[in-house]
Amino acid sequence: MTTLRSGQVTMEAMAKKKAARKVRVRFRHNRQARRRDDDWTRRYNADEPALDDTARTESVRAKGDLSRKRTIIVDGDDLPAVDEAAWQSGIVVKVHGLICYVHTPEGAAWECTIRRVLRTMLIESRSPVSVGDKIWFSDQSETHDGANIGVIERVAPRTSNLSRRDRRKREHTIVANADQLLAVVSIAEPRLRPHLVDRYIVSALKGNLRPILCFNKIDLLQDELTADQEELPGHALAVHEVIEEFRLLGYPCLCTSATRAIGIEELRDTLAGHRTVLSGQSGVGKSSLLNAVQPDLQLRTQDVSSETQKGRHTTTLAELLPLDVGGYVVDTPGIRSFDLWSVEPGELEAHFVEFLPFIPQCRFKDCLHQGSEGCAVEAAVENGHISERRYFSYLKMLSDV
Repeated sequence: MTTLRSGQVTMEAMAKKKAARKVRVRFRHNRQARRRDDDWTRRYNADEPALDDTARTESVRAKGDLSRKRTIIVDGDDLPAVDEAAWQSGIVVKVHGLICYVHTPEGAAWECTIRRVLRTMLIESRSPVSVGDKIWFSDQSETHDGANIGVIERVAPRTSNLSRRDRRKREHTIVANADQLLAVVSIAEPRLRPHLVDRYIVSALKGNLRPILCFNKIDLLQDELTADQEELPGHALAVHEVIEEFRLLGYPCLCTSATRAIGIEELRDTLAGHRTVLSGQSGVGKSSLLNAVQPDLQLRTQDVSSETQKGRHTTTLAELLPLDVGGYVVDTPGIRSFDLWSVEPGELEAHFVEFLPFIPQCRFKDCLHQGSEGCAVEAAVENGHISERRYFSYLKMLSDV
C-alpha cells in the first residue's frame, strides 16, 4: 500500500508538472507609462551650452507590447502554479473594496488581499474574487504583528455563479458556488415585475443554479392587484395569474409575508442544507424574510418610500451567512435591473422551458423565433400553448443580449 501511495503521488506530481506551461501576462496599466526624467526639448530651445557636455550614452530597452508583459508559469486551470502545501484554504464570506473576508474550515476569520498577478489575470472580470469562492491564501501574519492577514494566491474553479452585466459591459459575479437562487419579489410596494422574474430564472439556469421564486408581502394580495407589464404595455395581468403561470411552468413558488409570518416555515425548509443566494429589488423584503427565518441575524431593514414605491438600500454588501437549520444564505444588495451576462441569442430559447417541445418543429435550425417563416414557437403562441407575456418577455431579452 505504501509503494502504491508513493507511486500515486509521484504520478500526480508528474501530471501537474506536465500540465504546467508558460504564459505572458500584462502588467497593470500604470506600469506601462515610462516616466520622463529629462527635459531635452526645453533646454534645446533655450540654447543651453550644457547640452554639448552631456554624456553620450546609449541604452537599449524593449519596445511595444513585449515590454508590457511578463512570463509566469500556470497549471492546467490557467492559474499560477505554486506550492499549495504552504497555503491555507478558506471561503470568502464578504468582499469590501480590496479586502476579502475569509473563514477557514476551523472557523478562523482572516482579512486577505489578492495577489497582484492573480488580479491581473482575472482583470476582465469586475469580481475576480466573489462571495462564496473557495480560495487558498498565504499567511502574512508575521509582518502584521500576528494579525490574521493573508494574500489570496489561488481561486478554485467555480461550480456555479450568479452574474450580471454591469454598466461597463463587464461581468459582475454576485455570488459563486451557490446551489440555488431565491428570487424574492413583492406583489406590491414595490409592484411585481414578471419580466424581472424571467431574467432571474434565465440567469440562474445559465449559472447552474436552481431557481426558486418567492412572492413576498402576500398579505397585500387583492383580486384587482395587477403586475407591471413592461413587455406588454396596456395588458393588465392579475398578480395571482402571474404566480399561477410560473407554478404551471414547474418553478417552485413560495408565498410569504415577513410581517404576518406567512410561509416562513416552508421558506426555512427550502433553505435548510443549501447554499442559497437571495436576489431582488430594494424593498422587496429579503432582509426581513431572513430575520423571520433566523431572528439572531438582525439584518437592517427599511420601509419602502410612499412616494416612489421604491425600496431603499439597506444591504450594501453581499455576505455569506450560516443558518441554524444548516446551510448558508447570501443576502445581496437590492438592484433596479438585471442585465444578462454571457447569454448568446441562440441559447436563450433553451432557458424558456415551454419553448422546448416546439423548437425542433421550427423550419430553420437557427430560428430565433421572431418573425421567422415556419416558426413553431410563434405558432404555439398564437394557439395559446405558450403564454403571450412570456413570449414577449423572451423577445425583450433577445434584444438585450
